[in-house]
Amino acid sequence: DWCELTLEESMDAIIDYRGKTPKKTDSGIPLITAKIIKRGRIETVNEFISEDDYDTWMRRGIPNEGDVVMTTEAPLGEIAQLDGRKIALAQRVITLRGKKDILDNTFLKYLMISEYVQHQLDGRGTGTTVKGIKQSELRKVVLKFPSFKEQKAIAHILGSLDDKIELNRQMNETLEAMAQALFKSWFVDFDPVIDNALAAGNAIPDEFIERAEQRKAIEKKDHSDIQGLFPDEFEFTEEMGWIPKGWVVESFGDVSICFDRLRVPLSKKQREDKKPGVIPYHGATSVMDYINEWIFDDIYLLIGEDGSVIKEDGSPFVQYIWGKTWVNNHAHVLQGKNGVGTEHLMLFMQSQNLTAYITGAVQLKINQGNMNRIPFLNSGSKINERFTAIINPFYEKLRSTAEENETLSKLRDTLLPKLMSGELRISDTL
Repeated sequence: DWCELTLEESMDAIIDYRGKTPKKTDSGIPLITAKIIKRGRIETVNEFISEDDYDTWMRRGIPNEGDVVMTTEAPLGEIAQLDGRKIALAQRVITLRGKKDILDNTFLKYLMISEYVQHQLDGRGTGTTVKGIKQSELRKVVLKFPSFKEQKAIAHILGSLDDKIELNRQMNETLEAMAQALFKSWFVDFDPVIDNALAAGNAIPDEFIERAEQRKAIEKKDHSDIQGLFPDEFEFTEEMGWIPKGWVVESFGDVSICFDRLRVPLSKKQREDKKPGVIPYHGATSVMDYINEWIFDDIYLLIGEDGSVIKEDGSPFVQYIWGKTWVNNHAHVLQGKNGVGTEHLMLFMQSQNLTAYITGAVQLKINQGNMNRIPFLNSGSKINERFTAIINPFYEKLRSTAEENETLSKLRDTLLPKLMSGELRISDTL
């Protein structure tokens, strides 16, 4: 009782913006590019086109809320769904809109993600270095789907899981942003020190005058217990210029424990066996595989040692890991010490530009010696411990939410192929 039609027969609209690149601006209408369509969602937009250019550029068709977007090249077959924002489409992105009352757009998103359709896209794609698909071939892709009512029910089940996953992801972004903001306020901008200096009538160094003016305009709540931990003066140092009085310039190695000696790359036998597992296997910047063995079982910070070790802004690729994990020899494994928590250590590293500590021309590398000599401004145990006490609940929630998302993702990934193939019918799940 399922319908079988080609993609061309199933669509009310196919909007293709391949061919040329729009003129980009720093702000304006968000531009949806192929590189931000990943894993079923549209990631943060960082390119725009002018409002004045919108009508000229979008003359091939205006996308609607709920339309499905697909990358046609580099990479081929990444799928996402548009929300209600006014957006522009870049090249290598096609918009699909299912026929009204025939093919539900949210169901279409999951259908396009399914192995059945992805296999067809791969088979109809061409190219050796970069695989892409012509629109004429895309139109021939065969879609199989149940009644519109059952599509809506399937879309509701899978969509509810994705909505919860996205809500959790946004919550974790907020928690991270809160921790980063507090770190910047205390240890970069020195806001509590500036506030104390203003209250005491002490001199403010020139480089903090603008920040001091901003602090004057802020209505402050009573945090006297915290405020009392901070000094009310600055002092000058050769290493870091003006710093809060009494704080000490140390090195990263003074406040971190390195567990690199425990790292083990996967053996040849383990790679050959390649048995799927549940334990994440970490490389320099990300999870590379899942295996059934582990080396570490705690909370750690990973810093890429070689390969893609720094981002464009010079900050390192940082991985925050917990539980049972395996780490190869391309990432440093670290924890905080001497009153500096591991999360504190991570926020510090995220704020650093490591360009001066990187070696290697072909393959960039930050060795343990260079990493250990990065200057670390130590505020003392009382402030460090109070900071850790404030941010620890953020990261406890972050970890539990991330674990919930992993469970929800596995459930969705298990249901999706069964629902898309008809192996599992909605009536069976009620």
